[in-house]
Amino acid sequence: MSDIAFLHRPQPSPNPKEQPMTVDAQQERLLTDLAERHRTWYGGAEIDGKLKNVIRDAPESKLSDWDVHRLLRLAQAVYFETHVEMVSGHHTATYLRFESIAQIPQLMTLIARDMADWLRQTYHDEPIHGLVVTASAAHLLAERVVDILRDAMPMRLVVTPYEHISGRIGTQIMGGLIRSGERFVVLNDVTTRGNCVSKLGKVVTDTGGLLAGMMVFARRDSGQFPLMGSLTARFPFYYTADLDMPQWEQKNCPMCRDGTVPLIGWQRIPEL
Repeated sequence: MSDIAFLHRPQPSPNPKEQPMTVDAQQERLLTDLAERHRTWYGGAEIDGKLKNVIRDAPESKLSDWDVHRLLRLAQAVYFETHVEMVSGHHTATYLRFESIAQIPQLMTLIARDMADWLRQTYHDEPIHGLVVTASAAHLLAERVVDILRDAMPMRLVVTPYEHISGRIGTQIMGGLIRSGERFVVLNDVTTRGNCVSKLGKVVTDTGGLLAGMMVFARRDSGQFPLMGSLTARFPFYYTADLDMPQWEQKNCPMCRDGTVPLIGWQRIPEL
């Protein structure tokens, strides 16, 4: 081989391992590792202790702690030992992905039946006129509740806009869907600070309706948000699962202070 031919051959990097990964590559590697770690946990017995530690009694639900445990495990819906930025901007080390539950019809029916039972008992003497829900995965749950109660308690379903990229809830609905004096219950998939269900409640009252109660699949906090205490004191409030998942503002986040667990946006949490 001539010297000229040799000079034109691509030369290997002296040490490929020293080349830094791009930010996108780092994020992809992080997400891959997160998914692999959780598939291992959910494939074994270790996940049972982790789930047990976050599940608390939910007083309004007829489902037991064990029912909730099996539901979350089957859907592989809870992520541990991570660092997630929520829609609110708060950070958490334990994340509930409701979309994982919503993809399993049998689980949605199980939750909807329990919600329907609560609605029948709570509003037996003064039935409600409908549910207000966002156009998110919670919409699927509300549709199932309305279908179950079609004969016993016919209700209308009022759907507000929802931005799937940002997770923000809109408040605009068509005129006439809620009439003056009508009683509505608002429904969402999860609540942490209480802001989203409060926004849905404002949709009811701003259109002349009466806010009769609130429902979510999961209350997801550790009791540190005063608005949640106010809402549960003022309104009949149902949640299927009460999950101990502390959240912090960025300035108070222990993962940010520690700096060893990279931050992931809630939209990028992988499906298992």
